[in-house]
Amino acid sequence: MPETPAFDTVRAIVADIFEVAPETLTPATRLFEDLPCESIDLLEIGAGLNRRCRIPVDDDAAFLRSLRIHLMEAERERRDATQHLASVYPHLTARRVASIVEALRAPASPPVLTLADITAYVDHVRNDVQRTGEV
Repeated sequence: MPETPAFDTVRAIVADIFEVAPETLTPATRLFEDLPCESIDLLEIGAGLNRRCRIPVDDDAAFLRSLRIHLMEAERERRDATQHLASVYPHLTARRVASIVEALRAPASPPVLTLADITAYVDHVRNDVQRTGEV
């Protein structure tokens, strides 16, 4: 993912919260693995996105909070996990969804949320707002 204005905003918010130099953050930075992120920090990131990007923030979608639940749902219903997650998280590319599914199937897999995932959410919501005119 190339760095975009949305990424710059996400990076600035995350850098402020975790008190790190923005240039140390990349689209591939994993919030729970590479930063000292805890669930409560996601609320602060969400508030920052809402304030600075002027978009509504659905925490479940933006931060992939129910990812494992959706994966179990797909397995229980014998649905293709990749297709199911792609429908739940339309802001993610097919390639990203496939990599998430692969990562989650590994034993003791860590959380997979990256700055690129949050940036994709911001771009997706901005496009919806532009298209519909609704905030």
